[in-house]
Amino acid sequence: MSQQDRKHSSTYITRLICSLLVMAEPTWTLRFKNHNITVLLLVSPVEPFDSIKATLLKALQNRGIKEINGQVVPDDAADIEFGAPLDRNNLEKGWLPLAIPDGRADKGTGKGKSTVFNSSPQGADLRDAQAVAFRFRKASERSAVKDGDLEMDLDDPGWDVLVPSYDDEEDENE
Repeated sequence: MSQQDRKHSSTYITRLICSLLVMAEPTWTLRFKNHNITVLLLVSPVEPFDSIKATLLKALQNRGIKEINGQVVPDDAADIEFGAPLDRNNLEKGWLPLAIPDGRADKGTGKGKSTVFNSSPQGADLRDAQAVAFRFRKASERSAVKDGDLEMDLDDPGWDVLVPSYDDEEDENE
């Protein structure tokens, strides 16, 4: 192979790699937290939450996790509920359930609401490397959704997420 051929081949390979990088779909790392467990998943910002729930469930099952702090890991990904932090920079402030649409279209006239909102991490205003709480709830235990508003769920058990604190380590060393 002549030097000229090598130069053209090298240029072609460089262009091919650059075009593949441009075409590659961006991925985010989301930190799914429950009690003292954190699962890192690489997801597309536009991937539906139903698919992310299935991936999270598969990751838990592959690691042999049968329960987390007394809560049995479900067999159905639909029994997983996600929560977004009230404050991205201070997870101790608490969590709000992500209102994820169930995909059913409402019947009626007029302009429909966007189905993209809250159906993906980007639509739910999440960011790359953000923490997302998860918990296990049966369909009968979930909050009812009426007219787009969440009803108050008085039996809501809350979110069991332990946030590490450096203050605890300092107290133990003294």
